[in-house]
This record gives sequence, C-alpha cells and structure tokens, in this order.
Amino acid sequence: SHQEATEKEVERILGLLQTHFKNDPDTPISFFDLVIDPNSFARTVENIFHVSFIIRDGFARLKLDDDKLPIIEPSKDNEGMDDHSAGARNQVVISLNHQEWK
Repeated sequence: SHQEATEKEVERILGLLQTHFKNDPDTPISFFDLVIDPNSFARTVENIFHVSFIIRDGFARLKLDDDKLPIIEPSKDNEGMDDHSAGARNQVVISLNHQEWK
C-alpha cells in the first residue's frame, strides 16, 4: 500500500542518516544534500516529504550551520519521542519550485 511504501522509505532515509553519523559523528549533513535528487524534482519533493516524518516523530532534528543553512542530524538517545521541551520539535514549511531546484 501507499502507506507501507512511505513507511519503508522513511525508515530507509533514517537508516542512511544514522549510518552516516555512526561512521562520522562530527560531520553534519546538509539538509539539501540529503533531500535533493539532481535528476528528479519529483523525487526531491518526495524526499522532503519523507524527511518531514523523521523530524515530526523526533528521530532527527534540523539546525542551522554557521552559514545559516539547514543541517540535519539524528536525535540523541535521550531525546526523541517523549521530548516535549520548548522548541524540541518545530516544523517549518519550505518553498521549492522547479527553477530553484535546478
């Protein structure tokens, strides 16, 4: 089903994120490097959609780097699903049109 496919893709992306940080915990991942597929605007939009579930559920978080660009990292073991502290999980809306994607 569509829901099962979405869940599998969310798990796949989360696994990639966690593996990257397990291998190199000091190197942040650019949000845009993670989600942008240079060959497919539609796939880029799907990736952003899937990452939104990871953020919403508290498995990862977005921060801004020194250049004020978004980076993504897995939540620490003591963070996550039950973390309701102020600002723990903020959601944002981004606009990305086909021209910007190119």
